[in-house]
Amino acid sequence: MFAIAVYDISTLDAAGRRRLPKVMKTMRKYLHHSQKSVFEGEITEAKFFSLKREIEDLIDSNEDYVVFFKVPGFTGLDRVNIGKDFDPNSNIL
Repeated sequence: MFAIAVYDISTLDAAGRRRLPKVMKTMRKYLHHSQKSVFEGEITEAKFFSLKREIEDLIDSNEDYVVFFKVPGFTGLDRVNIGKDFDPNSNIL
């Protein structure tokens, strides 16, 4: 499946400023970094489950926001870019 992850980690306090890079590093293990707080890419259900669990353990659910969009495949995805194009799958043979 194809997944898009978007997050907003509160950095108003020191704890939030420590959480932010941990969330980014975890997202990078599973998806491609496409914009500041946006990640996307192909991922299996098992890896998606692992990613979700890791993120749940990192964030403060009262302060932070993470949303995942799951798309069954590229056939259901219409992607429109304006400006520099970024294809997260361009390095896959």
